[in-house]
Amino acid sequence: MGIEKQQGIVAILDALGASSYSDAEVNTFLRSRERVFERLEEYLEEKTAITRNQLKTFTFNDTVVIALVCGQKAPNLKEITAFSAVLRKFLVESMGSGLLFRGAAAIGEFRADDGTNTIMGDAVTDAAQWYEQTEWVGVHYTPRSFLKIERIMEDASDKKEWALLRCDVPVKSRAPLCTYAVNWPKLFKVEDQRPWDDDDPPKTKLLDLLARHKVPLGTEQKYMHTIAFFDFAMDKTKTKKKRTTNKKK
Repeated sequence: MGIEKQQGIVAILDALGASSYSDAEVNTFLRSRERVFERLEEYLEEKTAITRNQLKTFTFNDTVVIALVCGQKAPNLKEITAFSAVLRKFLVESMGSGLLFRGAAAIGEFRADDGTNTIMGDAVTDAAQWYEQTEWVGVHYTPRSFLKIERIMEDASDKKEWALLRCDVPVKSRAPLCTYAVNWPKLFKVEDQRPWDDDDPPKTKLLDLLARHKVPLGTEQKYMHTIAFFDFAMDKTKTKKKRTTNKKK
């Protein structure tokens, strides 16, 4: 009996700098990644409507695949937003554990087999074309998925997409890509969800986490673009708060 085709979302992420890890760094990476997955499990149980059975994870060397299973129906805006919240939790937990990931998420069909650590399908192919193209730390939705989200947004009565942010994503050797990205900077301001206990201001903490990594010649723009996205996301948050305050007045 074949594996049933599912509708959902697939995100493919790879760890920046992992190709040059020493043996000691590989061991640290594996331990840190395991800890991040454990924290993600706790987050699923406490903070989201996504069940553990709906979320599938696969690992291939320094690459991680996270998939949301939505059955035979395409994901709605609520499910897209909830999955994006899971991705931003993964990104921030990884930063706190000394790992930096970038990747792409795609909406579509796929087949997944936990037993053989295999996931294949249109959504996987779509995400695979884009996950290594970006020059930053973060996750963006593919162009095709951007169009699907825009289509969903046209008909949605509640257009809240609090874990997503429309922006220009820096990609290799081409103009920035206008699409939705996971709004991970927002978690730097949520005390009960960030994986550190100190009271450093959000921007200070980001710079501290990034400065712990090597920055080989030719990779510096990934860090600069990450900082620029962080500033952009923080400015957007301030703007929304101002609008809300003005409405109350």
